[in-house]
Amino acid sequence: MAEIEEETAEEKKLVERITNRILNSSYIQNLRLRISSEKKLAVFVDGPNFLRKVKNRQIRLEEIDDKIENMGNAVVRKVFLNEFATDNLIKAITNSGYEPIVSPQNIYILMSIEIMKVIEKGIKPDIIVIASRHARISPILLKVKEKGIETVVIGFEPGFSVAVKKTADLVFSIE
Repeated sequence: MAEIEEETAEEKKLVERITNRILNSSYIQNLRLRISSEKKLAVFVDGPNFLRKVKNRQIRLEEIDDKIENMGNAVVRKVFLNEFATDNLIKAITNSGYEPIVSPQNIYILMSIEIMKVIEKGIKPDIIVIASRHARISPILLKVKEKGIETVVIGFEPGFSVAVKKTADLVFSIE
C-alpha cells in the first residue's frame, strides 16, 4: 500500500494562498453576488458638496456606509473631487475603501458619465446611491430610474435640494 505523504507547512501555506486568491478574484465575487439575493449597490459621492464641515461637524464617508449597510453589497464606491482636493483628503478617501476621482472641470458631468458607464458596461447595480445635496444630480437620477434601477440619495441640511429629495426613490438625511 502506498503511503500518503503529509503536507509540509510550506505546502499548506501555498494551498491557502492559492485558495484565497481564487476566492477573492473578481470573477468569483461577481458569481457569488449573482447567486445570492443580496442587492448590488454603486455609491457615488459629490466630494466638494458633501465632504465638508456642517455646523462645526465634519461629514464622513463612514456616515454614508452606515446609512446603506443593510441595503446590500457596495460593489462600486467612488468619490468625485475637484482640482482643489488635497493629498491628505485623497489618501483618507482611499483608506475608507472609496476610489477618489479628481476632475479638473465640473464634477457633475464626470459623475454622470461614470454612473452611466457602471450601468451600461459594468456591474449593472440594483441600486445607485448618490451622496449629494445639489440639484444638479436630478437629471442623472431621472436617467437611472428610466433604466429601472432604484435610486437612493443621501444628503444633509442646510441646502438639501427639494428637487433631489422628490426625484429619488429613497432619501436619507445625515443629522
